[in-house]
Amino acid sequence: MSPQRKPYPPLAITAVLFTLLFAGMAIAIIWLLGVDDPVSLKHLIEDSGPVQGFGQTAIGLAFACALAYTVLDRERRVSYLFLSYLLMFYFLREADYHYKLSEHAKATQFKRFFLHEQIPLTSKLFLATIVILFLVVLYRYLRDHSSGLLQALQQRLPWAIGAVIWSAVFVSSQLVDQIPLFHTTKGQVFEEVFEASAEVIALVTLILFRVQLWGDTRGAAAPGT
Repeated sequence: MSPQRKPYPPLAITAVLFTLLFAGMAIAIIWLLGVDDPVSLKHLIEDSGPVQGFGQTAIGLAFACALAYTVLDRERRVSYLFLSYLLMFYFLREADYHYKLSEHAKATQFKRFFLHEQIPLTSKLFLATIVILFLVVLYRYLRDHSSGLLQALQQRLPWAIGAVIWSAVFVSSQLVDQIPLFHTTKGQVFEEVFEASAEVIALVTLILFRVQLWGDTRGAAAPGT
């Protein structure tokens, strides 16, 4: 069994951090729901709007950080390489990259992309390859790190808590997308804010993991430890 690790940053600071993130989500939702003009609201929450742009910037930064640590962190290079691919797929999916593969893709959802008759077979095969690789990498990543995540949760490490919070927010965004009640412009506010928030939480969780490593190193170097 691995030795007990001290959470970095302290749990009180972590609680404040995620409280601020949830407060930001609530403020964003209240502000957007207060926009009376449907056209203005659609501009705010659609692809080129600030809500999606903010989230995509966050997940793009997370992808860039994972790539940088693939080069800089020799001990965890393979793990960061896999993580960077997962974050790349996350970024491309949230940026609706599949729309760029065919002019007809804009008229269909991602899950129906492969069934659309007018989308070229080459585009379908290309996207299928990316998806299959994603599933393989995801399986390998979870297989190698699920036990470490469970141990980190038992030790209440902030990055592990962040991973669980990200999962809850991301799943909530996908559930909202499937509920007919939210299939309106106002309802879409909840989906888009939750999706953007999940992307921000992914970046925060990656940063918290590096802070934990810094704290572990500092603790190991402290006298008397």
